[in-house]
Amino acid sequence: MEPPAGDFELLRRYAGQRDETAFAQLVRRHVDLVFSAALRRTRDRHLAEDVTQAVFVVLARKASHLGDRQGPMSAWLLKCVQYASVNALRMETRRQKHEETARGAGAASGGSGACSSNPTDVLIWHEIAGQLDDAVLKLPSLDRQAVLLRYFEGFSTEQIARTLNVSEGAARQRLSRALNKLRQRLSRHNGAMMSQVDAAVLAGLLASHAVRAAPAGLGTAALAAATGATASAGGVLIAKGAMTMMAWTKTKLVASIAAVVVIGGAGGIVAMNRAAAAPKPAAGAATPLAAETNKNDQISLDSAPPVVVKTVPEAGSDQIDASTSEIRVTFSKPMQDGSWSWSTWYRNLFPQTSGKPHYEGDHRTCVLPVKLEPGHMYAVWLNSENFGNFRDAHGLKAVPYLLVFETKK
Repeated sequence: MEPPAGDFELLRRYAGQRDETAFAQLVRRHVDLVFSAALRRTRDRHLAEDVTQAVFVVLARKASHLGDRQGPMSAWLLKCVQYASVNALRMETRRQKHEETARGAGAASGGSGACSSNPTDVLIWHEIAGQLDDAVLKLPSLDRQAVLLRYFEGFSTEQIARTLNVSEGAARQRLSRALNKLRQRLSRHNGAMMSQVDAAVLAGLLASHAVRAAPAGLGTAALAAATGATASAGGVLIAKGAMTMMAWTKTKLVASIAAVVVIGGAGGIVAMNRAAAAPKPAAGAATPLAAETNKNDQISLDSAPPVVVKTVPEAGSDQIDASTSEIRVTFSKPMQDGSWSWSTWYRNLFPQTSGKPHYEGDHRTCVLPVKLEPGHMYAVWLNSENFGNFRDAHGLKAVPYLLVFETKK
């Protein structure tokens, strides 16, 4: 009998062939896990259902970029649940403020989903559930894999051993060490409570409570949302917010990873490489702005660095027509011609270009010809920590600006 296809193999089938049967299998495998994690974070059954739909919407949209990942898919799913839940709770808070009503204690709250004949187990689980997923995600890679495979995906010790390419004895040892590390992490937030919990008790709690059955029909709803058939309005908005947050998180890597520059025309790229290689000014050296300020004892419009005052498409919009053929960026001052730094931190977030950048006659508006795709998010740095070739006529670098927008489907 042929072994079942792995998660990322199924995702590759969906990405490459739009095999909805493969994606449906993924949803069936993980809907309980995603709902359980969402319920732990939101403590609201209805919000958890919306978050669950949102997570599978994000998974479908990112399918082509996730197919080559390694390790258990549950790690990515838990991280996506984190972003989606934060966004869902923010939306719920705004909704409550708008309606000026507080949710009663008996409303759709679902707690952490604990159910046990032992009241002590329920109490302990209620205390640790809120920190569980973050604590698991912060474990070292192999320990995290062992815990996720055993308690979130239901693998046997034998299956874990095969997946990690170790003996069953080594897999048991790995799992035991991982549980002790997880217990230590949870103790930082619940020291008194966790003093009653050893690794064996924690293992029992995870086996009983980490993944509970999702509501009937939620898997079908999540599949319909992910494949574009139908989706709750809340689920779609949560998914958009989650993808934006995931993209923004990547900006933390900009300082250590060279930005991906994909603009047309060698002139801009050569200029950027020259700027990136240029030595930084010595400590205490006066910048043009500092020199001008010292001389006049005040900052003038002339001495202030240029800033972005207008963008087309408008930053933050999610209703941009995919037929838009230009990105137009207007600065507060005339800029140096033939010098620019269009960049991004992730190639898929940069639009396909259809020509070289150029300035309009006033030298304040830089135009980048592009070809946009429908239903796609874009994030473009205009100057960044690594590249700074947007400069005014006096050579002052423009203040870095991140332009984020999304096209309509």
